[in-house]
Amino acid sequence: MSEIRTFLEHAGYAPEKADSVADIESSRHGALAGAIVSTAVVSSIGASAEEVFAALRRKYPRLPVLFAGLVDFAKMQDLVRRIVAPLHADAQILPMAPATESHAGLGRENVFPVLRKEDLAPGDAAALAARIVRRHF
Repeated sequence: MSEIRTFLEHAGYAPEKADSVADIESSRHGALAGAIVSTAVVSSIGASAEEVFAALRRKYPRLPVLFAGLVDFAKMQDLVRRIVAPLHADAQILPMAPATESHAGLGRENVFPVLRKEDLAPGDAAALAARIVRRHF
């Protein structure tokens, strides 16, 4: 989603897109503040969200990760849980909501905020999402 790139740039980040799983596993990206894994059915990276997440964890075991998708939070929560469960049985999956902004676990490797297209809409939703992303990354 190009909306995510624009959102991240407005939040003060310089996003870099990985082109493949091998790209993630290389050292091309150096130090990262965090990563966003898309749950889109069709992936421009040529790998599933599960494969991308596993590659991120192999290369960056403690990197804060959030997941992005188009479906409602309940479905995203189930999907993200399935993706991260093999590595994080204690995963906490959080919506972009006011309570999440002060969540003590933001920034930890087992906490996964979920960013949906609705969270990127100009105004209060995007401002809240940006604050959560900044705290997590």
